[in-house]
Amino acid sequence: MVSSVSSQPALVLVVDPDPANQRSLRDRLVRLGYTARSVDDHQSALEIISATPPDVVLLPGNADRSEGWGALQTQLDNWGIPVLRLGEPAPRPAPTADPGDTDLRLRVESALQTRNLYKALVLENARLSAERLHDTLTGLFNRRYIMIRAEEEVRRSSRHGYPLSCLLLDIDRFGDLNDKWGHVVGDGVLRDLSHVITRTMRATDVASRYRDDEFLILLTDTDADGAQIAANRLRDAVADHNFFNSDGSDPLRITASIGIAYWQPVKGSQSGTWEPQLLALAERALRAAKLSGPNRLVMLQAA
Repeated sequence: MVSSVSSQPALVLVVDPDPANQRSLRDRLVRLGYTARSVDDHQSALEIISATPPDVVLLPGNADRSEGWGALQTQLDNWGIPVLRLGEPAPRPAPTADPGDTDLRLRVESALQTRNLYKALVLENARLSAERLHDTLTGLFNRRYIMIRAEEEVRRSSRHGYPLSCLLLDIDRFGDLNDKWGHVVGDGVLRDLSHVITRTMRATDVASRYRDDEFLILLTDTDADGAQIAANRLRDAVADHNFFNSDGSDPLRITASIGIAYWQPVKGSQSGTWEPQLLALAERALRAAKLSGPNRLVMLQAA
């Protein structure tokens, strides 16, 4: 008798032009433990569904011959809301023509199971979609997504002549941290770092976990000076942050090295750098930064 999304009673919407039938069904549904609402026509039902989608809709058997049924049916299908038809309304007074309470309960519960299965399917599809796009540990975009997005941004920059930069960040001596504190603490550092990145970068920047302890950030419409400013801001934010240590009383302090790749395309040109070259350039810059010592930046510009 409850909705699948909360502990509240399931909401049943009665659509019937007869006020007496509405009142009778509302009373019976409430007696059975449901929340009941009723409307006179399909337009009113559409407004209810837009504001507060019910779990089940009860309709008289001739509903599909009434005005506005097509629009209502479309919305019901979009929301996955099951419909119970109660048959042609009997002339009053004939209360025994309605299904008994037991039969009504069974039919509503069967409809609710259909509704709950639909909701479970929607949630599972949403979860699978999120997993295809996001890294499960950090919540940032994953490598698969950033490769697709990088290709899109390169094409957009080529079309309009906008500058495009990217940062490739790697935690200094992350292997030593894992060896000393264990992978549980290391995973916590990666999660903390994802928050530092999200808090420090612009809303228009696209951050991802590239691999292991490497993070790639695309900086759209950003020239070399802007990329260097962003990289310095991010490097300082990492060095200043107290990373939580679940196995020790004192926070962990880490630094990061960052490789910067920058590209200024010629507007309308179909030639030039494409995303593997841009990302390969960022990897070269990161290797150079790591070789020059911890907590360093190196920038390379694509031709």
